[in-house]
Amino acid sequence: MKEETKIKIGRLFMLQIPGTKLSEEFSDFCRKYHFGNFCISAKNASSTEGLCRLIRDARALALETTGEYPFLAIDQEGGWVTRFYEGAAMIPGEMAYTAGGADGDKMFRVGQKLGRILRAVGCNINDAPVLDVNINPKNPIIGTRSYSDKPEKVIELGVNFAKGLESEGVMACIKHFPGHGNVASDTHLSFAANDGDPDLLRKTEFLPFQKAIEAGVGAIMTAHVTYPAISPAPGTVSPEIITELLRKEMGFEGIAITDSLGMKAIANAYPAGEAAVLAILAGCDQLLYYPGTPESIEASVKALTDAVESGRISEAFLDAVCDRIAHQKERYRLAECEPNPELAKSLIFDEAAMAENYEDMLSAVTCLKNDGVLNSLKDKKILCISPVCQALRGVEEARKQVLSFADLFASEFKNTTACIFPQEGMTSEVEQALEGDFDVAVLGIFHLNKIPDQLKLYRALKEKGRPVVTVLLDSPYAFTDLRDCNGSLTCYGYTSLGVKATLEAIKSGSYRGILPVSLPESEA
Repeated sequence: MKEETKIKIGRLFMLQIPGTKLSEEFSDFCRKYHFGNFCISAKNASSTEGLCRLIRDARALALETTGEYPFLAIDQEGGWVTRFYEGAAMIPGEMAYTAGGADGDKMFRVGQKLGRILRAVGCNINDAPVLDVNINPKNPIIGTRSYSDKPEKVIELGVNFAKGLESEGVMACIKHFPGHGNVASDTHLSFAANDGDPDLLRKTEFLPFQKAIEAGVGAIMTAHVTYPAISPAPGTVSPEIITELLRKEMGFEGIAITDSLGMKAIANAYPAGEAAVLAILAGCDQLLYYPGTPESIEASVKALTDAVESGRISEAFLDAVCDRIAHQKERYRLAECEPNPELAKSLIFDEAAMAENYEDMLSAVTCLKNDGVLNSLKDKKILCISPVCQALRGVEEARKQVLSFADLFASEFKNTTACIFPQEGMTSEVEQALEGDFDVAVLGIFHLNKIPDQLKLYRALKEKGRPVVTVLLDSPYAFTDLRDCNGSLTCYGYTSLGVKATLEAIKSGSYRGILPVSLPESEA
């Protein structure tokens, strides 16, 4: 095979960088296969200076391996899907903005602010916004990552956020096409299907993507969701979905980036390397490995090489993909996207920008129920129990942060006993805390579907006959199983920003958020 063709195949890959520096091993791997497009994870973003340095080195490596400057993508949605936690780069999540009353103009400005920051550190793609319409309350992976369960609100806020990003030279990668909002499983872990009627889908779940395409958005990320009425294959590897629906019917001319090919909805369904070939043949342009093992990536290179050599993928087809990639790199001026550490720091640590993010989060905190108990917490003995949220801010052990709502609550309400509820569920320590002296229980709820013993804890507290306040630290949908509590709040994201705002709202007794989705009645 000609070296030129090998370079073209290498351009199809987007790899996660393993650490805070380009190791010689990773660099040699990229040189061997001509890889030159990268995605940034929390493990890379240990500091502003460190991220800028890493991106500078990645740009040089890509120019060497492919002859082009790289796509450098990051998942900076906001809320709990955040890779870079410094200062003003940490914004609320999608549903929080809806709850706080944001409109299209507001989200355009948020996109601009974040776009300036990302461009300054050298990132030129933000894998956001999420344009999934979260129709299914049992959706285990989208939830608060969606602006709403109503397509009109998703369009207003999401499309304008994308426009704001792109106005600052950062390509918005809308996701997860053709929609991940009306499923009850997580494609990271298993097969997921949407049995919707195509005509209805065009009026609901497809509509935000159509409006974003009409607005000129540069990239989409595919979903590994199967739509049986359209295609028997998951969206990522379906020509009916990527070529016929997305490109021909909806008129998309940008680049299509796969969701990670390591996710089990794809990895369990196809032999190693075959999914990469099918995705390219379906109409995708970038194969995302986030993360990806060297073995799986090499298997994909071999499969693509074999497909080109056998004629399954023609040279002309490969050229068309590379032309789309090159066009978008020119359109977004990737050659000019050099990291600027001083500018980045001035934007990231701008006091007004950080204060605005906090105010946006504070305006989102929503009271779902209050029989009066929330009005008198300061005068009560409180037992506060919650799971913790472990957030990796960098690869250094010192930058691993464990966020504990219970401990932070106790630091604000001095008459509080704090207790951690572990992942494994009820323990003797938790049972002992239930026997203590308290007037009111405040229960932080997090990942209820993954830690179901929280319901057991809740029922045990209710049996004590004392008031129970639930603080829903991620999804408001958990309220469905907790309706008989005495008070309930939701902050749409277990982040430092969300917890800080929630505690301030409790202390002030002011809850400005408006629930942006419909909650089903309890199944109990």
